[in-house]
Amino acid sequence: MAYQSSAINATVTPSRRRARAWGAAVASVALCAGVFASPAVASASAGKVVAFSGHYTGKAALLISNGNVTISSVKGTGKGTLVGTSSVLGSGAASAAAQCDPFTGTGSITGTGGKITLVVTKSTTTQGCSNGESGPVTVTFQGVAKATGGTGKTKAASGSLKFHGTLQLGNTSGAQTGSFSVTLTGKLSVK
Repeated sequence: MAYQSSAINATVTPSRRRARAWGAAVASVALCAGVFASPAVASASAGKVVAFSGHYTGKAALLISNGNVTISSVKGTGKGTLVGTSSVLGSGAASAAAQCDPFTGTGSITGTGGKITLVVTKSTTTQGCSNGESGPVTVTFQGVAKATGGTGKTKAASGSLKFHGTLQLGNTSGAQTGSFSVTLTGKLSVK
């Protein structure tokens, strides 16, 4: 069954909706995993501004159904400045409406140097895009997350963080588990 999209006046098939949901899911996974960083401007009262960069890989579990994406689990490992060898955890959600869709989520990066807590809010710059409508697909994602706290070397972390990466999925509907890779660069304000 196809439906007419009033926003773009184009017919969208169920498989295209699944692919779009897939893209949103992948983006949400990466984002929720807590893999993000970019230049942040912080007030002097917030603390010192420090550089953050990292790279993480892992697995994301999600459910793609009827144009909705639920990212139940994002788990990965890697290394980031300030936190050292670390893990990322997260979850999120999206609804598919276009080839590239925005997503939301929460996550954290935890290592020997501390823990950074992150939130991703829906915006036009935070999105996931699928390269296909069915079968194995690669979802590219990018976006901005907000650091909402931290411990250790990242105590009271704040700032906007930028991320980009990929998620490999076996299909564009149903329960899926896929591998992700994400790279982060930027700055955080810490105390």
